[in-house]
Amino acid sequence: MSSFEINPTFCFSLLGSFAIYVWTRPTLRALLAVVTIAMVLRILFLRALGGFGAYYGAGWISSGAFLGISSLGALAAARERSAFYAAAAVPLCNLVIGYTIPLTTWLSPRTFDGLLLKFDGTLGFQPSFVLGRLLVDRPEYWGPTTVIYYALPFAVGLVYGGHRLERREVKLLPLLLSMMVVGFLQYSLFPAAGPAYAFRGAYPYAPPREIPLEAMAVPGAVRNCMPSLHFAAALLVWWNARFLPLAGRALSFAFMVATGFATLALGEHYVADLIVAVPFTLVFQAAWSSGGEVARELAIIAGCGLTAAWLIALRWGSFVWRFSWLWIALTVAACAAAAMAVRGGNAVSIHNPKEEQTSCLAVQRTKR
Repeated sequence: MSSFEINPTFCFSLLGSFAIYVWTRPTLRALLAVVTIAMVLRILFLRALGGFGAYYGAGWISSGAFLGISSLGALAAARERSAFYAAAAVPLCNLVIGYTIPLTTWLSPRTFDGLLLKFDGTLGFQPSFVLGRLLVDRPEYWGPTTVIYYALPFAVGLVYGGHRLERREVKLLPLLLSMMVVGFLQYSLFPAAGPAYAFRGAYPYAPPREIPLEAMAVPGAVRNCMPSLHFAAALLVWWNARFLPLAGRALSFAFMVATGFATLALGEHYVADLIVAVPFTLVFQAAWSSGGEVARELAIIAGCGLTAAWLIALRWGSFVWRFSWLWIALTVAACAAAAMAVRGGNAVSIHNPKEEQTSCLAVQRTKR
């Protein structure tokens, strides 16, 4: 795989491991030892290979890899098994995805990129082409956009580490793992590669005048568009950042929006992929949340129903090309309402008035 697809992302994955290590609240001495070891490893690596890669920001992004390796070593030396497994989960998932995603090309020789491009065109413009043109011949814009695209595993590690420390009501690791597995399997239901790969030569300057509505051959590109697991993970970061202060929640929302922009501007996804990712993500967010059984069940049903409806409509129902903005608004609104209901159920489950009253009575009896 190219350096764009694996190296910077893997560095950010290991930086996520370092974030999880920091969430374990190590002593200042231990933290300085980890940073020192990382600096030594970086120097040795530089002398051995002479560089860190050709991608944008390689000089500082690569530092995350050494911080992560040093953190994993520290957790292993301290025999912190739970924290070690948690910190190792993010880079391990990245490795598994990196080595298995090329199988999608073999499983799905042809793609339906034309259908997705057709739907995006019903919005009145082609978002991926319009945003992609903003980055053409502008490295000062293109570089930071790629960094945002790379940085998703680090954001996941930050939120995941906080959830472990605070013992939140959402089982975030099983949520992420199950979503990735099901998402990988779903790629074969609606194979698509992305406009930068399906329409090489045309992207991002001008979309083709005649859009192919039949399955098309896209050689040499993985089929990892529908749904956008990249945007789904960014959405999970925002949904599960409620334990952070207001500034942290605002930053997580900004990161989600920026990730959506990056997926489109870099030609990796269509708007349709991002929309389908919303109900798809809702299913797993509700399934791995605690409390509010009725709200969770309704959210799972709504998420599954909307995901299936979109996949069927995009592939066989041309009616979705009419009133496309309306379908998008209804989907996002329904998923937002369901997610809020699930969060409300969690709050009721955690802050149960009857349990608080019982606890207060017990304290009073103890004082007497």
